[in-house]
Amino acid sequence: MKRKIILLMLVLVVAFSATASAKPHDHWKDDDRSYRSERHDKHDRNDRYEKRNSRWDHPSYRNNSWRKTQHAALPFTWYEHRDRFYRPGHTIERIHDNRWSNRFPGLYAYRWQDIHGNGFWYQGRYVRDAVMFYNDSDELVSVGFMHNGAFLFIRDDDGGYENRDSFFLSWGW
Repeated sequence: MKRKIILLMLVLVVAFSATASAKPHDHWKDDDRSYRSERHDKHDRNDRYEKRNSRWDHPSYRNNSWRKTQHAALPFTWYEHRDRFYRPGHTIERIHDNRWSNRFPGLYAYRWQDIHGNGFWYQGRYVRDAVMFYNDSDELVSVGFMHNGAFLFIRDDDGGYENRDSFFLSWGW
């Protein structure tokens, strides 16, 4: 009888220890859990950033009309949602013109206008009219506006490009 009990206990110990050893071991302190979470979130953000930037591989953004240029910082934060720009003194409305959709595939263009003089300064000039470009997730990925006779297109990948195409000049800024 004693042997059967010892044998049964041995079988249970082996069975439960196999299950326990299959679980991942957590050697982190409770205080370090937030660090692991931040590190995981940063990895996820980097993956999303790489996927987001693949939009710029489209031939429409790589043709000879676009000339790379230096650009200054903007007072906007990339990936902010469109509702942030609904403020008194500003209007933002969708541009329903297929020519914009064809020139900027994968993006949704919204015309941003300053009504009360609360625009923004860009390299010594006051900008009151701009185009905000959003992705499918309704996140800001680019801003465009007229500057020194060219349409300046600043992207979330830190790229700045200008285009002197008559389309932008005739659009009615």
